[in-house]
Amino acid sequence: MKIAHISDLHLNTLFTDSNLRKIKQLLSYISLQDPDHLVITGDLTDNADKSDLIILRKLLFKYGFMTGEKCSIIPGNHDIFGGIQIAEDLFTFPDRCKKTDYKEMIDSFNKIIYDTFDNCIYISEKSFYPYAKLIKNNLLLGLNSNAEYSRFKNPFASNGDISLSQFNELTSILTKYRSEVDRVIILIHHHFHKLKSNSTSIAGLWQNIEKQTMKLKNKKRLFNLFTQFKVDIVLHGHVHRCDEYIRKGIRFLNCGGSVKGISDKSGVVNFIYLHKDRIDTAFHKIDKEGNIKIKKIEAKEFCKTTPGLTMETNEPVASTT
Repeated sequence: MKIAHISDLHLNTLFTDSNLRKIKQLLSYISLQDPDHLVITGDLTDNADKSDLIILRKLLFKYGFMTGEKCSIIPGNHDIFGGIQIAEDLFTFPDRCKKTDYKEMIDSFNKIIYDTFDNCIYISEKSFYPYAKLIKNNLLLGLNSNAEYSRFKNPFASNGDISLSQFNELTSILTKYRSEVDRVIILIHHHFHKLKSNSTSIAGLWQNIEKQTMKLKNKKRLFNLFTQFKVDIVLHGHVHRCDEYIRKGIRFLNCGGSVKGISDKSGVVNFIYLHKDRIDTAFHKIDKEGNIKIKKIEAKEFCKTTPGLTMETNEPVASTT
C-alpha cells in the first residue's frame, strides 16, 4: 500500500496566491503517482477562510481524491483560528482567537470535507474526531489536536491537546480493532518535536513567539497509548519542515514543509510504503519546473539537532508536466 502525505498547505488567496500554484502542482504530481490514499494533516488554509477550503475541495475533486476511500483530512489550528497576515495582527490576533467560535469553525470545516468521511468505520458523535478508517486492512485514525483558545494556556491558539474524551474514544477504537489490522497509522496536526527558537530578526519575531506557543500538551499519555497498542507510525505537520524521527520508540513523520519551510519555488510530498515486514518512506521534492528530487528516509532516534529535509538523490518518476 502506498500513502501520500502532505500538510500545512496554508492556502490564502486573499493575501497571496503563490501557494495555490504549488498546491496544484503537488496534487497533479501525487495523482500521477497513483497512491492508494492521500493524507492531509491540517492547516489546509492559512486564515480560516471558507472560500479557500472550498477551492481546495474542488482541487481534490479534480484530481480524484475527494472520497473517503482516497483521502483523509484533519484540521489544523489555522483552519480554525486563522493566523497573522500583517504586522498589526501581532497585537490583535489574540482577541480574534478569543472571539472565534471553536465548535462552529470545526463544524464548518467538516461540512466542506464531508465526502472524506464516507467510509469511516467510526466517527465520534461529539465532534467527528476521532474517526477511524480501514484502508486495505490498515487502521487510519484521525484526531483533532487543536486546543481551544485560553488567555493564559493558549493565547495564540496554536497549542495542541487531545481532550480526555477524545483520548478515551481513541483507546476504545484501538482496543476493538488493533488485533484485527496489519498496521495502525495516527493522523494528528501537532508535532512531537522539541523546538528551539533561534531567529533574532524582526521578520522571525512571530515565528519565535509561535514556537513557544505551539506545543502539544499531555504527550505522555499519548506516548503510553501508542506504545501499548504498537502504533506503527504517526503522521503530522504544524512545524514547517519535513523529517522523520523516533521518540519513546514511536516513529513520527512530519510533512509540515509541503509548501512552506523548504523553498519559495518548490513543494514536498512524502510517500509511505506499507510492506508486509516494514514501512519505507521517501520525500519527493518538486521544483517550479516540475523536476523531482527524492530522498529516502531512515528514521533515527530524536535529538535536538535532528535536521530538516535535504534532497540528495534524483530518481526517474512521473513528471508533473
